[in-house]
Amino acid sequence: MKNDMVQLHSQNYNFRANRQGFMTDQQLNFFEIFPWNNNFKTGIPVIDEQHRKLVVLLNQLAAHIANQSDHIEVNDVFNELAAYADHHFKTEEGIWRSHMSDHPRYTVHLKVHASFVEKIMAMKNSSSSSEDTLEEILKFLVHWLAYHILDDDKRMAKIAHALDDGLDLDASITRADLEMSGAMRELIEAVLTMYDSLSSRTLELMKERSAKQKALKQLKATEESKAALVSMISAMSKAVEARDPYTSGHQDRVAEISVAIAGKMGLNEEQIEGIWLGAKIHDIGKLKIPTEILVKPTRLSLLEYTLIKEHPASAGEILEGIKFPWPVTKIAMQHHERLDGSGYPNALKGDEICIEAKVVAVADVFEAMSSHRPYRAALGIETAIKELIDHKGTLYDAEAVDALVAHIRENPGHKTDTPDRK
Repeated sequence: MKNDMVQLHSQNYNFRANRQGFMTDQQLNFFEIFPWNNNFKTGIPVIDEQHRKLVVLLNQLAAHIANQSDHIEVNDVFNELAAYADHHFKTEEGIWRSHMSDHPRYTVHLKVHASFVEKIMAMKNSSSSSEDTLEEILKFLVHWLAYHILDDDKRMAKIAHALDDGLDLDASITRADLEMSGAMRELIEAVLTMYDSLSSRTLELMKERSAKQKALKQLKATEESKAALVSMISAMSKAVEARDPYTSGHQDRVAEISVAIAGKMGLNEEQIEGIWLGAKIHDIGKLKIPTEILVKPTRLSLLEYTLIKEHPASAGEILEGIKFPWPVTKIAMQHHERLDGSGYPNALKGDEICIEAKVVAVADVFEAMSSHRPYRAALGIETAIKELIDHKGTLYDAEAVDALVAHIRENPGHKTDTPDRK
């Protein structure tokens, strides 16, 4: 056992009475799976105190597993157990040895201690996952601790007490066996059964509760991250329109029209949210376009138009590295792509274009044609609708076009009746 202990106890840990273990109670959603009670007392204070420390370690381990702690290390658990076993076994064996060193009961007890170390060594060398290993350690400790404290140690302590009372060894053993039989034996069996069954079920319940709590925290963190991204998107939108006052409000109008289309198409809430946010900054790439081109009151030259067509690709460069939970970047990069591959910047076709970008593309064309531009007056709603209908299924998504037309017919003046998402 000594060599195994040296191997197990690979670091120089000193077990102290005030040892905190591998995590303090304040760091855990702490709940005792194996509560200490006076039935466990042997009547030998130093042994009882050390047993209580092992109970603390066991409960800390249970709390780690139940709370699915991500910073517990299996080796830390083994080191704690090694420190405990090294200190406790020496203390306990010294007491038993002083009372009955030559008796088989003492030899058997040494073997019990040796079996503890052997089992821990086997688990340490196991190829099981960390989670499985920790649960195996916990189950072993619950079972071993109950038997060791309630049966082996209490029996040994009763022998020691009888010897201290003046009985000889044989008489002391007889008295201890008698006291540990009958009702006491039934109590021990009942307690062992209770701990074996309840500890397992309690651990499962604690895991379920911890999982729910973590899910709620993650949801809150996700919502907070989303809120921050929404604020950032709003700021980006204002930055774009600040450089082009003539088209101020274009992105907001496209966003509202896009939401109306998506709603008519029956897209889910997550998709609609992504469409709204993506539409709010679909022209962010224009930040890289010279202002004089954006506000030019006459038609653009071929070179200027070529520069304007770079804004979807520029959007990809600007948004690169931002991890949106929606396809915001794709919307900004793909809203000028067309189903037949005639769009830009990448001549994507059909399903290569995400549905969110297809929706925004329809809304963008409609809003652009029906609104004033620096170089022309508004072309009108009917002209915009005709363009979309004439090319639906070839340039524009047919379902998105039909949804827009239905929305416009239901809402003359193309005023949206969608909820305020700002």
